[in-house]
Amino acid sequence: MDKKDTMFREIIAALSARDERIQERVYVHYWGYLMGVSTRYFKDRNVAREVVNDSFIKAFKTMYDFKHNGDLLDFQKTFKSWLSTITVRTALDKIRANKSALTFVEEYDDVHVGHVDVEQKLFAEDILKLMNELPELHRAVFNLYEIEGFSHEEIGSMLTIPVSSSRTYLTRAKQKLRELYKKSIKITDGTV
Repeated sequence: MDKKDTMFREIIAALSARDERIQERVYVHYWGYLMGVSTRYFKDRNVAREVVNDSFIKAFKTMYDFKHNGDLLDFQKTFKSWLSTITVRTALDKIRANKSALTFVEEYDDVHVGHVDVEQKLFAEDILKLMNELPELHRAVFNLYEIEGFSHEEIGSMLTIPVSSSRTYLTRAKQKLRELYKKSIKITDGTV
C-alpha cells in the first residue's frame, strides 16, 4: 500500500469517527487542486484564495456526512469531485455577489465565431492566461459550460441570468479566446 492509499484510508476512518484533526490533511492535500479550479473563475489570485478557503469552511461543516461505499478508488474520485463542486458553487456565489459584473445581454445575433487552426500546442498555463483576459462573467459561463459540463439552463439558474445571456456569454468568450489565441500566435511567431 502506498502513501496516498494510506492517507485516503485515514481520511475515510477520520470521517467515520468524526475526527476533526483530519481537516488539516484534507486542506493540505486538496488546496492546490482547488486553487486550480478557483483560478479558472478569477484572475486575481487573492480572490481565488478567498474562494478556496471559503470552500474548505463549507466542506468542513458537512464532510463528516459525506456518503461513500468504502471503495478506496471510488472515494478518491467522488470526494475530489465533491470538493470541486463546492468550490465552483462558492466561486459562483462570489460572482453573483459582485452585481457590477452581471450585465445582462438579450441579443446575440450579431456575434460571429470564426475558426482558428491550432498549429501550436497550447499548455494549460497558456490557456489559463488567455482565459484570464476574459471578463469575469464570460469566463464563468465558459468554465461552467465547456469544463464543468452544465447546460445553459443550469448556468442561467446558477448565475440568475437568462438562458439567452448564457449562450451569448459563451459565444463571446469563445470569440475572445480565438482573438487572443491568434494574437498570441503572432507574438510568438514574431509577426507583430
